[in-house]
Amino acid sequence: MSPAIKPNYHQSSLDEVRARTRVDEEGHVYVLPTSEGAEEAYVGQFSAGDAEAALQYFTRKFDDLYNRALLLRARVATQADSASALRSSRATLSKELEGGTWVGDVAGLRGILEEITEGIEGIAAAEKKQTDEALSAKVAVREEIVRAAEELAAADPDRQHWKSAQERMSELFEQWKTEQRTPPRLPKPVEDPLWKRFREARSTFERHRKGFFVRRDKEAADIKRAKEELIAEAEKLQHSTDFGPTTKAYHRLMDRWKEQGRGPRKTEDAQWARFRAAQDVFFSARDAANAKVDAEYAENLKKKEEILGKLRELMPFTKPEAVRERYFTLIEAWDAAGKVPRGDVKRMERAIGEVQEAFREAEGATRSPRESARNDRQSQMIDQLEETISQLETDVAQADSDGDDKLKREAEEALAARRSWLQMLTSS
Repeated sequence: MSPAIKPNYHQSSLDEVRARTRVDEEGHVYVLPTSEGAEEAYVGQFSAGDAEAALQYFTRKFDDLYNRALLLRARVATQADSASALRSSRATLSKELEGGTWVGDVAGLRGILEEITEGIEGIAAAEKKQTDEALSAKVAVREEIVRAAEELAAADPDRQHWKSAQERMSELFEQWKTEQRTPPRLPKPVEDPLWKRFREARSTFERHRKGFFVRRDKEAADIKRAKEELIAEAEKLQHSTDFGPTTKAYHRLMDRWKEQGRGPRKTEDAQWARFRAAQDVFFSARDAANAKVDAEYAENLKKKEEILGKLRELMPFTKPEAVRERYFTLIEAWDAAGKVPRGDVKRMERAIGEVQEAFREAEGATRSPRESARNDRQSQMIDQLEETISQLETDVAQADSDGDDKLKREAEEALAARRSWLQMLTSS
């Protein structure tokens, strides 16, 4: 036995036992009365020996009981077992003591049992404190599980990441079951309200999840149906040669496509491929037509490049009057040369503008102040007209690119009028 729990050893004095007992001829042992008028207490019979042997036998029995009590006291002192186990051992000793008549220091043994009782109550109090703390910790864990579940249930269904949220809810349920299996178990009045909250959070979460996917499936069906209609319209237009209005129609279809939002990826990809294929048919045909027009305008570009070269040969305009007639003849030839490919419009407009600006400046420098004042106003009008003409030429090119015949016609009419006014101003 460990020195930490080794009890003291009790051995009753036979002289003291002899003074308090009587043994008859048949080996019956009695405890003598301790007060006047009291009766002897019968202990028992030992017939295997003489009176001395009988006393020794019953003394050893008492000492055995006493030493078992000392051992239990040592166990209590070192908290070698639980309060319930120690209490059971103490009850056994007490029952055995009170159930018979003993030869020995019974009062001393009762005192030891009282010490044991006090020690056990101390252990029980410590165990209760420890259990209460463990229960509080368990309640805190359950509260955290419930709180996390309620947060998931309270989230906006349309913003919830349902895959990860469902995985998290499953983890919380498994955690709840693990906590439920792990001691100490929560008292029913404590656990039931927490379980009710957790169960309601899971039910709310599941209801929101199912509702979300029902709505999503309905939205996906609506998107699919709307995009099928857009695909049908796109396929209906794919062979149109009315490029301007049809281009705008395709732009409107694209805007409506985007407004519908995205459906399930597999369905969306398949529908988009069909929608895009119809557009490709149309725009390929339109691009081919535009390329053909640009090829025709390439000859006009070549003529204007030659005219621009001849105009630059007249520069610098040191004597504008001397080259004036030649200059305006080339400008008329420039206008008559016609349109150029779209990619060259701005470059050519910028080049001819530089030549015209240089000629106007040269003319202004050779005139009298009165003529200059008049010509400054005329020059401002010319600048405005040329700026308007440049913008109208751009509008014509853009309308032609878009295939918008109406807008192209309106722009060409306005362009012809401005060019006529410009001709009148520059020839006066």
